[in-house]
Amino acid sequence: METQLIRQENGIDYVLLTNNRLEEALRIQASTMADENIAIGLNMFEESGAPEEMQLIFREVVKDGVSIIALDSDTNEMAGIPLKDGEEDAFESFVEKNIKHRSCIELINFLNNVESKVNIFEKYNVDAMMEMFYLGTDTKYRGRGIGKILTECTLKLGKMLQNGEIKKVSMVTDETIVLEAAIPKVVIAVYTSNYSIRIGEKLNGEFLVNVFYEDFIINGKKMSERIGSDHKRVALVAYKL
Repeated sequence: METQLIRQENGIDYVLLTNNRLEEALRIQASTMADENIAIGLNMFEESGAPEEMQLIFREVVKDGVSIIALDSDTNEMAGIPLKDGEEDAFESFVEKNIKHRSCIELINFLNNVESKVNIFEKYNVDAMMEMFYLGTDTKYRGRGIGKILTECTLKLGKMLQNGEIKKVSMVTDETIVLEAAIPKVVIAVYTSNYSIRIGEKLNGEFLVNVFYEDFIINGKKMSERIGSDHKRVALVAYKL
């Protein structure tokens, strides 16, 4: 399967995720999910089977064929992933039919609650957008700015799709690509930590919504009590392409 290069920098290749790399990407997702504040705040890791069920969500997310991965240029080892969300109605239907664990459902509802506070299509007068659904870096590659570059590559990918410079990748055997003809005009992300929020600030994203972990109570306990005092808020950020 052809590798489509987006960018190469500091010994890292940023390329489109292909089906033969999906399991490796899911391994990184699973290992980095332990640091995800929303999952921590929802007590996901105390609910048996919930972290594993998240894998179903990520398998569905990548079907739009525009997920980027970071590979070590020398070893070809995967260093990081930002996964994208596909068609909203189809995704919601998938969650309703397939996701049963409380914390997984609450995580999706939490994100939907943040995103629904702004109608992105009306605000930016666009008919298609791309969402950075998950951003994760393997622990041994952290501190090298990979998260920021993955975000920059996502924005570049949007421009390349607009200009016809790159093709979406089928992630399933029947060659289906969710919303294959849709060309995004804006990229959004729900940032859940100080680290990702700083990426949004450095890249001049437009901060549309801020919500605070202190304000959400899950199973009788504030999310902030589980997360700790370092990370206080979640931000919906948009980048106009």
